[in-house]
Amino acid sequence: MLGTLRDNFLGTVHKWSDRPAIIYNGQTYSYGELNDRVNQLANYFVEIGVKKGDVIGLLLNNCLEFAIGFLACQKLGAISSCLNYRLSAGSVQYTVTQENQKAFIFNSQFSPTVTEVMAGVNGCRFVCVGGTGLEKAISFSEISNYPTAEPRAVDLRETDICNVIHTSGTTGRPKGAAFTNGTQIITGIQYCLGIGLDRGHTGMSLAPVVVGAATNFFVAYIILGAAQVMIGEYTAEKALGLIARHRVTETFAVPTQMFQMAEIRPSLPDLDISSLRLVVSGGSALSRDLLKRVRSALGCEVLNTYGTTESCTAITYCHTGYDPEHKWESIGKPHYFQEVRVVRVREDDESDPEDVIIPPGEGQLINRGPQSITEYFCTPDEKLRATGGWQLTRDLVRVDSDGYIYPVDRMDNVIISGGENIYPQELEFFLSKHPDIADVAVYGIADTKWGQVVKAIIVRRRPDLTEDDIERYCLETSELARYKRPRVVEFTDFIARNALGKIDRTLFK
Repeated sequence: MLGTLRDNFLGTVHKWSDRPAIIYNGQTYSYGELNDRVNQLANYFVEIGVKKGDVIGLLLNNCLEFAIGFLACQKLGAISSCLNYRLSAGSVQYTVTQENQKAFIFNSQFSPTVTEVMAGVNGCRFVCVGGTGLEKAISFSEISNYPTAEPRAVDLRETDICNVIHTSGTTGRPKGAAFTNGTQIITGIQYCLGIGLDRGHTGMSLAPVVVGAATNFFVAYIILGAAQVMIGEYTAEKALGLIARHRVTETFAVPTQMFQMAEIRPSLPDLDISSLRLVVSGGSALSRDLLKRVRSALGCEVLNTYGTTESCTAITYCHTGYDPEHKWESIGKPHYFQEVRVVRVREDDESDPEDVIIPPGEGQLINRGPQSITEYFCTPDEKLRATGGWQLTRDLVRVDSDGYIYPVDRMDNVIISGGENIYPQELEFFLSKHPDIADVAVYGIADTKWGQVVKAIIVRRRPDLTEDDIERYCLETSELARYKRPRVVEFTDFIARNALGKIDRTLFK
């Protein structure tokens, strides 16, 4: 049996107490030292009445206190609720109230958000990392006054909910996906297999560790007894410096971070980052140009994953070291423990899991596996669109004759222009290959003649890039149908994205 996160962590502590666990702000904490700090927080939780099944909110960046908070919840059978610090105060307050959170741990830089949250919440204890100054919050430093002894053990099961990860919220209010000990552990094992880990490795997540894929990256190293560097607040220069200093072997990064590190690398020639063997990414397809640039600049391979929060992340994966170059722009093939199908989309916008497309073809990606959740936390009536254990992802994909899968777009994002379906993600991927486009978002706007036309919002690398340049780029290629090109172009300085680099499409509604 897989057991629980608590027992897996304690097994690591007992076997390798002196091995490095967390490296943060230049200090290394062994598994034994980490366990002492986890116990101190767990004993504080006991004092304030936290019991099995209670919820603890974590609004934290990639810091030591995230590891302590996450694991302290597991010691008591409490449920860690990982909150993206880019959420609005209203969304955070909604989650704290809906989940009836008993305690809430946050970094001091998020105090303005938490101040608003506190105003509408009762019965929740707030703990501030890095100071306080908030009347209702205590400082995390006070936790060091509590004993390091193991708290009284509670009866925990593999099927108990242990963690909640919230959906990206790019199309609506985020929902909490409820993960059991079993689903979290098997996803950690999946990461170990896909990345090729052992306890001699050192990982570092650049993406916020409170986000699903990065949380599972964190769990994998804990299960193995390997070391992790916590970056705190990310910058590309800081990330490269930490890779060199601590001989990081793998890092989890969103596409924007990969590009930033590759771009700044030539200006830091004295940094020895030869330890880095793999960058793990997720959330979107990656262009071959970007992958080549990352491999050349950073001297490592790239593992790109596709997944959903409801599946506890990775469903498919593509590895530049093992998959052929002409397939790199795909999201690969099914990951370990995942069963994947591409099924026909009917006229009523639904799919039958048995109506499987014979490659090559286009349809909705569906999946099932032991990691998939069975309900959203505190919202059990919310439909998961699951039939026979299949998760209907609502993602339209293309599968080629070799079984490689290529994302097209969310079915719900379709733009219907003159009776033709246009998918924003397909067009965004095409436009992102233009050398003078730094970022792009595409959506539909109303039009009296066509019903909808395509609008592109573009961040330029070169200030003299014009709408006519975009038009020529679209018309001079055989890669894009003429009717899919943008009819309206707007230049901007910034496009809002979530922690995994996905465009926030709520802004276009």
